[in-house]
Amino acid sequence: MKLRVTVNGVAYEVDVDILEDREGAFAPARPVAPLITPPRPPAPASPASTAPAAGGKTLASPIPGTVVEVMVQPGGHVTFGQPLIVIDAMKMNTQVPANMDGVIKEVLVKAGEPVKMGQALLTFE
Repeated sequence: MKLRVTVNGVAYEVDVDILEDREGAFAPARPVAPLITPPRPPAPASPASTAPAAGGKTLASPIPGTVVEVMVQPGGHVTFGQPLIVIDAMKMNTQVPANMDGVIKEVLVKAGEPVKMGQALLTFE
């Protein structure tokens, strides 16, 4: 059976073998050509709200997910590599460490809030 499949706006014609019919009987399999993955289109530009603040003294989310825990408050002193925020992505918690030594100026997220990859989580003084 021949089908047309559109992925990210690009149409592909594919041959599909039906391996099982509605009654549960299996159809004989034919040799199948290896799957060729088309190149991915470039990622869309990040919205302005996820851009780091002037001066680059921000900590950005490395993954999309939901904030589980914020372990710092404004005015807190942190060291490079210290875990600051925990983000849940697909039932897996990821600790986001400090990317510099410094003092927390502002925490931009709270527990339970969804975040996008690249979104600013907090700023440093």
